[in-house]
Amino acid sequence: MSSEMDIAVVGMSGRFPGAANVAEFWELLRDGVDAGRELTAAELDAVPAEERADPAYVPVWSGIEGADRFDAQFFGYSPTDATLIDPQHRILLECAWEALEDAGYDSRRFPGDIAVYAGCGLNQYLLYHLLPQQELVDSAGRLGMAVASDKDNLATRISYKLDLTGPSMTVQTNCSSALVGLHHAISSLLDYQCDMAIVGAVSVKNPVPRGYRHEADGINSPDGRCRAFDAEAAGYHLGDGAGVVVLRRREDAEDAGDRIYALVKGSAVNNDGAGKVSFVAPGRSGQVRVIRRALRVADVEADSIQYVEANGSGTLMGDSIEVSALEEAYGAAGASGAGWAIGSVKPNVGNLDTASGVTSLIKAVLAVHHGELPPSIHFRKPNPQTSLDRGPFRVNDMLRDWPEVTGPRRAAVSSFGVGGTNAHVILEQAPPPAPPGPNPPAVLLAVSAAGGEALAAAANRLAEHLGRHPEQALADVAYTSQVGRRALRHRAFVVATDAGEAARALSAVGAGEASPETATVAYAFPATCPDLAALCDALPRLRAEVDRVAGELGVDPAAGGPGSDAATVTGQLALARLLGACGVSPVAAHGEGPGAVTAAVVDGRWTVAEAGRALRAGSHPPAPAGTPAEADLTLAVGPAEASTLALTDDAGSLRGLLGALGELWRRGVEVDWAALHEGASRRRVGLPTYPFQRTRHWVDPVAVAPVTGPTPTAPAADAQPAADAQPAAGSVLEEAVAAVWRRRLGVDRIGLHDSLLMLGADSLSAARTLRDLAQAFHVDLQLGVFLQTPTVAALAEVIDGKLREAQEIRAALAAVSEEGA
Repeated sequence: MSSEMDIAVVGMSGRFPGAANVAEFWELLRDGVDAGRELTAAELDAVPAEERADPAYVPVWSGIEGADRFDAQFFGYSPTDATLIDPQHRILLECAWEALEDAGYDSRRFPGDIAVYAGCGLNQYLLYHLLPQQELVDSAGRLGMAVASDKDNLATRISYKLDLTGPSMTVQTNCSSALVGLHHAISSLLDYQCDMAIVGAVSVKNPVPRGYRHEADGINSPDGRCRAFDAEAAGYHLGDGAGVVVLRRREDAEDAGDRIYALVKGSAVNNDGAGKVSFVAPGRSGQVRVIRRALRVADVEADSIQYVEANGSGTLMGDSIEVSALEEAYGAAGASGAGWAIGSVKPNVGNLDTASGVTSLIKAVLAVHHGELPPSIHFRKPNPQTSLDRGPFRVNDMLRDWPEVTGPRRAAVSSFGVGGTNAHVILEQAPPPAPPGPNPPAVLLAVSAAGGEALAAAANRLAEHLGRHPEQALADVAYTSQVGRRALRHRAFVVATDAGEAARALSAVGAGEASPETATVAYAFPATCPDLAALCDALPRLRAEVDRVAGELGVDPAAGGPGSDAATVTGQLALARLLGACGVSPVAAHGEGPGAVTAAVVDGRWTVAEAGRALRAGSHPPAPAGTPAEADLTLAVGPAEASTLALTDDAGSLRGLLGALGELWRRGVEVDWAALHEGASRRRVGLPTYPFQRTRHWVDPVAVAPVTGPTPTAPAADAQPAADAQPAAGSVLEEAVAAVWRRRLGVDRIGLHDSLLMLGADSLSAARTLRDLAQAFHVDLQLGVFLQTPTVAALAEVIDGKLREAQEIRAALAAVSEEGA
């Protein structure tokens, strides 16, 4: 595959046994850690005694922490809805958000379509936690349970919540799901069906530490250890995990200054068909064919690859078939003396089922990116059914530097799913990034969050990151914080000259208040404008605006010196245009001396040509008509001391301009940061992702003693609010309506005028709730009425009106009946 067809891996995220994120996962791999751990005494106490007494019981757990927790408020789910959603969906939704942030993108500002290809395991939460509780099922309804639980909704849920408009498909081929999804994502990118793709998979089968039962001659390891390619291989233990990668076409990633982890040179997918001993058995010929096809698609020689991240199931038969297939597929290259290192991630984390393929992919991408081969642990002696002791492949059993090679580092990844769908991917080292541009005298770092506590956590994360990554250019860090994150309601910014100053200021950020919907701004143009030479050096877009404005005015701003009228109006108009490009629209403008000329152009009283003629003639603009508009913030486009209005910021220096833009952004103005950096050499760099504020949304299984917390149950229809709940203050009817909605959404308090949509209601839950209210009060309620004014007060008013109307009709009918008698 030519470089024009290369696919760049620009973002990653994941949650794995023993690792809450990709960085921790890499440390676990480098250190050769087995994340499968023995259950604690307290965890064992929660396991039924008869299960613990079984000689085949293995008290080892390889799950992920916090599978029962989710930041429902961040994604706009009510507590009730969040409790019903498959935890696999919830985890992958958070991972998708993190992966986009790791890539340095806000999906709503991405100039193109983003696709989703995702897979998940069997929804055991539905089977063992929800369905046995009939009251909960009845409350949710059949459609509600399906929307919350069905695999079909995995990818589309991510697209909906992240506002993604590319193809959105759930891909299910068991362990190989993610690599098959990656194969289709590559085709979608190269066919220009999308411009970015999110590929991921998740599996949660062990949300609570419990252990498992080993069966003789089965696939589950008797001691909780997976020994891939080893003579004592006896199976694996199931683990939980999730992983997501973000893909772009290579040329687009390079043009945008993206951080590229690795390149995908090619991929292939096939199926074994019936040519194997059973449906669940691996097929040697299918593996050979898929590997050879991937090499052809990638257009690389087998001997140019140094490492293969194998499927490595840890069974004697499965490992021997895989090694034999690799040897045949790589064929002549092995005979010519080439050798390959192989390894498997399963001994570290277990078999992650549907998430296995993406976990192997992320491991291989990290190895290529860092130039190190992490150890394949628990390997002591080669599987005697293989030729590992004499063939071209060797198990990489210790941490090693990447072998010295001529050309880029290359690796391959295999993933084979139950049912015979095989996938093979060829990876290559990313090209060296372009050198960073010079750091300007000051930068602005922006942080935002959905809540106050999350804002402080995000600021602290960024402060700590600056201390750990001095190699990152501060201008690139600032740029990524501005363009690579969604602007949420709670906002803070700092302007700093170096990383130390920035870290200190970020550490001082508190919870803060939510920003208003938007702030209005007025411009004040003083009689002089400072020399903008230094500002133009830092902002190439401003230099271009100065040149354009001077040409349109027909003046030479340099002729009379920095303080001349021509220089003042030219500089002020250029600054105003730059601010306009950044999204700042003033509601009013006024000025003094030549600044009045600038104000006349900005508020539309004069054209630029008229301003130029006025400058040459020494005339002044007419006074603006009407009453000056009031603004939340007045921005002095020039020296701050020249202006005497409300809050004033100085846009005549870089620090002042950044501070002014930061304050506008903090107050709700949606600043186009990319416009500010136009023409500058800026790159996206890896920064900390969003600090989700997770809380428990979980129904414990009926048959198993809960490990943590009580079992949440839906309250009865006539239940009263808890004593510590804060009911909506109002009439008896309003309180009755509020009680129904509190029960539906799982919240303790709903104000009379709170938007029920903002609290997590949607058309589905609203339709069911309106049906309940209609049955209770014997009135007809339409969904359209609710969507127009989704509040308790409005609904109560509608119900009250219908009840009064019904009473009047009954009275009229009674009167007619009496007259007839």
